[in-house]
Amino acid sequence: MGLREEVIEIAKSREIDLVGLARVEDIELTHPPRPAEDLLVGAKTTIVFAASLLWGALNCPRGTKGAVKDSQVAYDRLEHAGAAVGRYLESKGFACYLVPASMPVDVIKQDGINYYAAEWSHRQAAIAACLGVKGINNLLITPEYGPYVRISSMLTTAEIESTKRELLDDLCTECMECVNACPVSALNPDPNAQPRLNQPLCRATYIRPFLYPTVWQTLKSVFTTKGLGAMGVQFLLEGYYFSCAECQRVCPRGSLKARKEG
Repeated sequence: MGLREEVIEIAKSREIDLVGLARVEDIELTHPPRPAEDLLVGAKTTIVFAASLLWGALNCPRGTKGAVKDSQVAYDRLEHAGAAVGRYLESKGFACYLVPASMPVDVIKQDGINYYAAEWSHRQAAIAACLGVKGINNLLITPEYGPYVRISSMLTTAEIESTKRELLDDLCTECMECVNACPVSALNPDPNAQPRLNQPLCRATYIRPFLYPTVWQTLKSVFTTKGLGAMGVQFLLEGYYFSCAECQRVCPRGSLKARKEG
């Protein structure tokens, strides 16, 4: 068994659904550029992990609370698998860096507006590793689960053979379901628009009702709006927060039927 197969076996034994590998030079950088060398000197390979989400959690009639919890479980799976793979590779003498899958992120101000930027684009790494394609919803679309996945990736100095597979051209058909479902029109229907996602607008909806222009307004909302105090306590205790996942939820590629057929 080669090193690539050993890495994949370790990850899948820890409830990871998809594993891909790519050379760091094959990864298309996003804006702002986040080159691998800035995170791990001598990085040669990225290992990408994808953990599927439960369809029922994202489609619960009572909202996204269950989906948030399911995402937390998925991130735990990703972290445990990445840590196991990293320990194994470092026992072989290769340096590894498990890039944070969600928080923390950097805040970058552009034209007076705050943008969030991760240390590294897990989505672009996943595309290079042939796990899926970028959808109009700005998410990774996989053949097996559509966008119903959470992803993370690891950089390593080990030079490991990349994974290759043919992907359908129509994984994202640009059906506009996600564009039409966005409650704040953060997705631009124009295919030539760059970027197609208005991140500040999306973010403002995603973290509402906890974030307002001033600290005072935020505190006032949390402690005077019915139910928000309890939600705020849950957020502080275990990161339990309000979330909009419409662009992910409505994608036809994430349906149970598509998952079964895939």
